[in-house]
Amino acid sequence: MFDDTGRRRFLQLAGTGTAASMAGCSALSNHNGGDGSEPATVTLAVQPDQQSLQELQSEIQSRVQSGELDRMQAQQAFQRRRAELTRTAVDTFRNRTGNVSVNVDDAVARFGVLRVSGDPAALIETLSFEEVSGLFPAATFEQARAQAGTGTASSTDTPTG
Repeated sequence: MFDDTGRRRFLQLAGTGTAASMAGCSALSNHNGGDGSEPATVTLAVQPDQQSLQELQSEIQSRVQSGELDRMQAQQAFQRRRAELTRTAVDTFRNRTGNVSVNVDDAVARFGVLRVSGDPAALIETLSFEEVSGLFPAATFEQARAQAGTGTASSTDTPTG
């Protein structure tokens, strides 16, 4: 019902690296030609809590049915609130990085895309985090940044260490 073209387009671009990320270990362990003990840098994607997304969609649909919002307003409200939920997922991930050896180097929070670095085993471990939807090649981050139109980090898309 709601158009989320920007995020969908990013996921299509990121999908080109999915096979490598599914193989995961080989992409990370071969970083710098080492044995996997060297830090690696990858793009990590996070997504909002699915229950929160379903509740949001139901709420917006109810507002459309009641006449409070037209379709255009509904799409805008959905996209705005989904971006908020995605930023929350980014924040949740950042709060968890204290438990693993992963650094968030940069982020496009609106898309839920982070450039992270750390021990390859720790990067793989992040896949067990509820909000993490995948690991992609490091170059995917620049594609997401270009897609978002953010040549540099903004106040909501700030790097942390």
